[in-house]
Amino acid sequence: MFEVLDASVLAAIIVVVVLLGVKGYGVSASLNGFFLASRSLGAWVLAFSIMATYFSAASFLGGGGATYLYNLGFGAWLTAWHVIGVVLTWILVAERLFKYASKTGVVSVPDFIERRYQSKSAKILAATVIMFLFTLYLTSVYKGGAIIMATVLNTSFETGLLLLTLPILVYVGVGGLKATALNNLVLGILMLSASILTFSYIMVSVGGPLNGMEMLGRMKVANDIPGALWLKLDGMGPPPAINVGMVPTLIMSTTFSISMAQLALPTLLMQFHAARNIKAINGGKIIGPIVVGLYALLTFSLGAFCHLILDAKIGSEGVLALIKDSDWVIPKTVELIVPTGIRGLILAAPVAASMSTLAVTFLVLSAALVKDVVYTVKPNLDERKLVLTARIAPAAFAMIAAFLTLIQSGIIVEIVGAAFGTIFACFVGPVTIGLYWKGATKAGSVASMISGLLTGLLWYLCLYKAKWAPPILAWTSPVIPALAVSIPTFFIVSLLTEKPPPETLEPLH
Repeated sequence: MFEVLDASVLAAIIVVVVLLGVKGYGVSASLNGFFLASRSLGAWVLAFSIMATYFSAASFLGGGGATYLYNLGFGAWLTAWHVIGVVLTWILVAERLFKYASKTGVVSVPDFIERRYQSKSAKILAATVIMFLFTLYLTSVYKGGAIIMATVLNTSFETGLLLLTLPILVYVGVGGLKATALNNLVLGILMLSASILTFSYIMVSVGGPLNGMEMLGRMKVANDIPGALWLKLDGMGPPPAINVGMVPTLIMSTTFSISMAQLALPTLLMQFHAARNIKAINGGKIIGPIVVGLYALLTFSLGAFCHLILDAKIGSEGVLALIKDSDWVIPKTVELIVPTGIRGLILAAPVAASMSTLAVTFLVLSAALVKDVVYTVKPNLDERKLVLTARIAPAAFAMIAAFLTLIQSGIIVEIVGAAFGTIFACFVGPVTIGLYWKGATKAGSVASMISGLLTGLLWYLCLYKAKWAPPILAWTSPVIPALAVSIPTFFIVSLLTEKPPPETLEPLH
């Protein structure tokens, strides 16, 4: 059982989060200050803020626990794709988007789409897609953070969900992005420290990774499943996927969709707009990939080794229950092997990361509603009313996402993969490619977003894991067909429609 000291550590970190939120109040009185921290983020704050936004309890519990079900190939490919994704994001997108934002004053991704394609309707469509998909994504972050809050504080999942949400609404509503970025520097460092500690304790418990893999290969999981299946890419995974030989396809498509989404996630791209100068971007190019790569390397394969720690203590029924919901694997393992106090620190980190992810996501949703929809429809509205609405809007999104969290039943990696993949498919053409290709048009942008959204959602709802569908379709992540439709659509429609005027393209130089 978790002790008072563990709960005290968690409570102390939440207090620090709220206090840092108050610190951001001075720069959040205007829309520019609230959403972009008055463009004041340096390299370290920017890099850690993006890392802490991207990683949360969803990564610590979902990514860390996933290989309790999947084989180690899942963790290896998830790490590899994360490194590829973060390097490409910093190299291809960060500097170019920062320069564009500096020239044009755009605040958000829908803002960029309006300015780049000279279309208010495209802007409102982008904002609608963001509000819809990110509200769904928030359920994965909520679930991860609430699981740990409930575990450490020995309370219900619902109470843990409430205790996770309230402090975030305070510091987002008061401090905006400045508060969030300051928190993310602290929370990003804490998250990285927790991953180092967790990796160290688990590796010591199993005698190191090589000895752990050797022991795993010799054991029987749940008295029946050969542990050697966890050592092969075509080995362990969801039983229906094993039966039709689709585990490698499922692993590759899922890890790709989660990781490569970094190239087009509005929650990350928005923060490049807020960089202090080009020096901050160049520094972030070095710091950002290092911290993301290190965290991924330390975290994403731990679940498989937890079989060596947990299984003998929880019995076959407990093992099978955890395989069905692997999001509980890491906190249960930490509870067993880590001393009190340090245990509280480790589990406070993903809660803190969840808070940072939720905070930036609430800001993106608030910007989509206030700046990209309300202000577009009513441009003469008083700025003080807009800022007030921006402070209140996160509460509405928080309640909707919390309700969806209570009724959803998927494991975290599936939720993240579906949401991130569809977001990636919708925006990689209009934003990432649109930063480079001057031939991109308004019609191409709109067609790409709509086709990516519809393909991703319909595939997920109708084909993904469907028993009646051919295996190659049923066990391919929705992001693959969504990309296969949205990117060609973007190019084809752009080539066939009217090009934007030259003055619109000038900021791309």
